[in-house]
Amino acid sequence: MSENGPLPGRAVLLCEALVVPKGSAAECEDAHAWNAHRAAVCDGASRAFASGRWATLLARAFLVTALDGPDRSGPEALDGWLHESRGLWAEQTAQAAEVPVYIRGALARGSAATFVGVDTRDVTSARAGTGPLMEYRAFAVGDSCLFHLREGRPTELFPLDRPDQFDTHPDLVSTRAEAPESLAPVLRTTEGACGPDDVLLLMTDALAQWALEAAAEHGSTVWTFLERAEPDEFGVRVRELRASREMKEDDVSLVRCRAVATARAVAPTPTAVP
Repeated sequence: MSENGPLPGRAVLLCEALVVPKGSAAECEDAHAWNAHRAAVCDGASRAFASGRWATLLARAFLVTALDGPDRSGPEALDGWLHESRGLWAEQTAQAAEVPVYIRGALARGSAATFVGVDTRDVTSARAGTGPLMEYRAFAVGDSCLFHLREGRPTELFPLDRPDQFDTHPDLVSTRAEAPESLAPVLRTTEGACGPDDVLLLMTDALAQWALEAAAEHGSTVWTFLERAEPDEFGVRVRELRASREMKEDDVSLVRCRAVATARAVAPTPTAVP
């Protein structure tokens, strides 16, 4: 132990996913992915070809693509991710000539998905228990959302903060090579910082819209539920909400992320040799 108390370790994301498909798990069009510093949730467009596959590709590519640019939080930061994802999609669909004509037509029209992702940076204080653990920058296209909770209440509702902002034509990330090469026209960004008790909730639109409606009516109980619900409890509640038509019939995905300081060894103080 140092004179000033225990040294904290590097801050990492500790995440868990709760998914309730509207049908079978194989038909789910949502996707999620995370590592120690990033997390993403994507929702494939229902009428697009193989949108679940595209959503999965986007979420996984977000974890490994360099997010750099003149403005690290601006639209240019994701241009490389978009280009790489479209390239991977083109490689995966290169055998289109071997599939039926109607499939080739669907491939030509392309696929699409909404996206929300968070990229974090360790800013652990030199003294344990003081200051934030992480700073983050979040990106979104469409109506998949990130809600930042502190002490059980939202400090950030991103990119939508009212239930009436959801509609049937959200902005989308498209596979089509002829689509704009930058997401600048549709990308939303925000920044923040997380302490040890904060929670980042990344979710698809059906859950996000319900949460905003329920919070307006019932207050903080909805945030407590989203922050603490066990998987079985969560699944039962989502199905009840669908049955009562309080939540639209759609795949539901929730990824809960917390900033956690990992243990870091402290070198022993050298012993003086007599």
